[in-house]
Formats: sequence, C-alpha cells, structure tokens
Amino acid sequence: MQKIKSKPEEDFDLAHLEKPQSAPRGLLLHYILFKISVKPSHGYELLQEIEDKTEGAWRPGSGSVYPLLKKLESRGFIVADSPKGAETSQRVYRITPKGLECVGKMKEIFGSSGQKWGALRRIFTEMLEPKDLGKYFVDGTRTQFDIARETLESKLSLVSPSEAEYILDEYALNLKRQRDWAMELLNKMKLTRELKIAPKISERRGIASK
Repeated sequence: MQKIKSKPEEDFDLAHLEKPQSAPRGLLLHYILFKISVKPSHGYELLQEIEDKTEGAWRPGSGSVYPLLKKLESRGFIVADSPKGAETSQRVYRITPKGLECVGKMKEIFGSSGQKWGALRRIFTEMLEPKDLGKYFVDGTRTQFDIARETLESKLSLVSPSEAEYILDEYALNLKRQRDWAMELLNKMKLTRELKIAPKISERRGIASK
C-alpha cells in the first residue's frame, strides 16, 4: 500500500506575516471610499496613494482594490466615469451623496476606535525580541512623531484656536513625560555601571601601589 505523504500545514502559514501588503479588508474598503470623497480618483491612484502613505508597508494589489470599487459602485456609494471601451484602470470614481453619508458615519466609528487600535500595540510589543528594541524605539518613535506632526499640521486649522492650543499643550506634556522617563532610566543605568566599575578601579590601584 502506497504511503500518502502528509501535506504541509496550510492553516498555519507564517509567510503571509512577512508580506507587507496584508491589512484588514474592511479598512481598505473604507479608506478607498474616504479618498474618493476627497478627490475623484483612478484605481491605480488609490493603490499608489496607500503604498506612498505607508512607505511600502501596505501594498494592496489590483485584485483587492478593483473588486471593492465594483462593490462600492454597485451599492451606489460611488459612480464611475470612463470613455466607452476604456480599461478598468482608466475609470475615474466619484463619490455620491449616499457615499458621503457613509463616510460621515465611518469617521465617527474610526474616531472612537482609534484609541482601542492603539492599545493593540501592546500585543505586538510583548512578542518583541530584545535585539529589535533599538529599531522599535528609535525608528518607531521617529516615524510616530513624523505622522503626528503631519496630522497636526494638516488638521489644526480645521479646529478652533482654543482646541488647537489644548492639543499642542497636551502633546508637549506627553513628550516631556517621555523625555523625563528616558533620562531617569538612563541616569540609573549610568549609576549602576559606575558602581560596578568603581571596585575594579580600586582593586587595580591597590595592586599598583604594592
């Protein structure tokens, strides 16, 4: 009787974790709708926008984007303008009143969910290897600051001056807390290192004086 070879475990394939284009499908749909509400767009423009915004960390393929555009169009959230016989990539998608209403509701949901999503980072940091701490804290915090700066500078003019001042005051306070924590930890490490070195120096001096 011929022995049947077992197939590789397909339900636990780690390969997809290494591919940066993976992202929640629901997020892709809502982001596409939001971008079209800002400006009529081609499908390719949407693909390029996502890749540029995330610095290549998220690269959805045309096989993901165009079916979603078709779905949004069939449900009346967007309409497509294109010359007769034009290819799918040449179609310009525009928002409809129904789509704008959906975007408004979507913003409220994302606004209240942002803090919860941010808290999910604790799950990823728990699995962080010590060798990756430098990259996470140095590169990660730099990227986080760049995103915060870009967001604040692009949207502060849309809120009242008092609200803008409050946001900047709180942000500056958080940065100060982070710096104070980092300096306190750094000073403790330096002190510990000095205490370890001091006995060795004394021992060497004692040997040298004999």
